[in-house]
Amino acid sequence: MKILEKNKDDKEWIFWTTLTISFVLIEHNGVEPLFLIAFTLMPFLILVFYYKRSFYPLIIYLLLVGAFGRYTRYFRETYASYTLLAVRDYIGYFVHGKNVYKEMIMAQSGLTPFTYLPFSLLWYLPSYILTIDLRFFEMLVSCFVPFLLFLYGRALKSVKILPFLAILSLTPFLLDLSADGSNDNSAIFILLLSVIFFVYAIKNKNKRYAILSAIILGFATSFKHYVIFYLLFFIPYLYQNKKLLPISNKRYIFYAILAVLIVSGPFIFTTPQGFLRSLTFIELTNWHKTWGWNIWVALRDSSRLVFTREQMWSVRTLCTGLTALILLRFFRLDSFNKVFIASGTSLFVYLAFSQWTTYAYFTFLLPLFCLSALKIED
Repeated sequence: MKILEKNKDDKEWIFWTTLTISFVLIEHNGVEPLFLIAFTLMPFLILVFYYKRSFYPLIIYLLLVGAFGRYTRYFRETYASYTLLAVRDYIGYFVHGKNVYKEMIMAQSGLTPFTYLPFSLLWYLPSYILTIDLRFFEMLVSCFVPFLLFLYGRALKSVKILPFLAILSLTPFLLDLSADGSNDNSAIFILLLSVIFFVYAIKNKNKRYAILSAIILGFATSFKHYVIFYLLFFIPYLYQNKKLLPISNKRYIFYAILAVLIVSGPFIFTTPQGFLRSLTFIELTNWHKTWGWNIWVALRDSSRLVFTREQMWSVRTLCTGLTALILLRFFRLDSFNKVFIASGTSLFVYLAFSQWTTYAYFTFLLPLFCLSALKIED
């Protein structure tokens, strides 16, 4: 498989762009031995590139430094997010035969319902049974997120993925969030896995890959609420491109829905009021203060304007809904990258107008922006 561009200027531009991004990000990761070694290896990468004209040393470099960078972060991080701690407690309820949507746990600021989706219980269950720290498991999963991005570029036979690979591998806050106790790395990993199988099904005309993609998409839908932003534009894209997959669009959606029903159905249908309570808590009644990267913090700190939780929720819902409707109405979904453009844009609006926005959410959002630049149709 050739993953090289034929044009010499394009190859050099991609190499130097990727190396420049890597240089900046490695410097901002600090002076730990790993990053000092990575820094001193850069001249050798340049020599190898001009001698062999191969991108593979650079690809291996990015993947390894990204993986070891996340590994080192695990040992100097702690639980900054209560997410995995809460999931671990609810897995305890689950293994004892209880419906998690009926239960409550004591979190940082009081009693909290199960605010996650059912597949998160099954996803982390092996770690719970084997008494592996969920934070360590999340770190391991995060190491494979850049690798999935590389596989996406490999499927497209394009090295244009390399600057984005450098960003996902080396960005300091992504390394920090690989082991802070949040679950966003697993969320984007599962979604990207479905996307990879989707692309390989198209490129290889493989029905099994298509079915796997649909099933994994069902798992992703049952893991994180944010996947709805992807589905909102992916399903119309499927129907506008009916002959894209080696199986029918209806069959693909059937397998995805079946996976959702098998995983989530027993939890939701037996306790619908508990599931609705979970959604209500997420959207409106949670105890989070106004904090993070959003417009409300900017208005509060710059103009001393303070809004109620209901006002912020109303504005966020209105802006997000209008953005999605405008994109669905006027943004033609004739290529796969436009699915990521639309879903990433609508999710960005949602986060920009949320009262609580942490870096962890950008772990899910950033890969959507990266995939927006690449067309599988090319």
